Amino acid sequence: MRVSLFRLYFQGPLKELPRAPTLLGHLLWWYRYTHGRKALEGLLESFRQDPPFRLSSVYPEGWLPRPKLPPVQVEETALRKTLKNLRLITLETFAMVAERGEEALLQAPEVRGEKAPPEPRRLRRSRVGIDRATGAARRGILFTQELLFPDPQTAYALYVMGEAPFDLRDALAFVGEMGFGGGASVGLGRFRVEGPFALELPEAQGANAYATLAPGPLEGALYYELEPYWGRLGGGYVGAKPFKRPHFRTREGSVYREAKALLLDTTPEEPPEAGARTWEFLGVFPLGVRV
Repeated sequence: MRVSLFRLYFQGPLKELPRAPTLLGHLLWWYRYTHGRKALEGLLESFRQDPPFRLSSVYPEGWLPRPKLPPVQVEETALRKTLKNLRLITLETFAMVAERGEEALLQAPEVRGEKAPPEPRRLRRSRVGIDRATGAARRGILFTQELLFPDPQTAYALYVMGEAPFDLRDALAFVGEMGFGGGASVGLGRFRVEGPFALELPEAQGANAYATLAPGPLEGALYYELEPYWGRLGGGYVGAKPFKRPHFRTREGSVYREAKALLLDTTPEEPPEAGARTWEFLGVFPLGVRV
């Protein structure tokens, strides 16, 4: 599949690597700020009918999520544990798995211990609690956070299929300057962006199913890993009651028969303002595989 590649270089710590729905939410708030509410509502309507573009989650460049295909049966305990814990594979291994299934993993360099994706350091940072009434430090409140510290020289890949109706690089640069995800107000989640670059991602010849590079809806999933999710309100709704309505979704690598997409209403019981609705886009980012 031909896609656009953006390279992200993280300039400091963050809570987690960007995943497609949350990153899209950041971009759509930027669109709301720069193009207005009416333009955003029109764009959301297009996502309900025929999404003009889709984002992948973010991965170390050269690595993709392992497709969740029917598992191969192995007797060796160490090999079985290695296969169970394997989440990311190289583009070359992905191409073989897409064609031949899980048997292709038995001789893959990731399984033999010859290749591994770059892992951000995990460190704990101590912080003081903030009194939201005064904006000052709150006495007696000290806590620690476990954060990811990616190497600033390591490129992380964001893949885009389709065409956004705005300059995606400008939008990503804005998010990178402001910070992605929780903790942006204290300097977390900042990155610089390069691209776009044209790229061919591997797929199976004669594919009859799709592995997704982004979280997807439950409808239509063949082989999948399920996760519960309750996103936080962002953008102009920061400071309201924080959580959207919870829902289930599939994790990256799940396999579908069709490239499903769903604009899910996640408005909490008490909306952030009168008449406001909140949405979560769950769109399969499809790479062809053979089941």
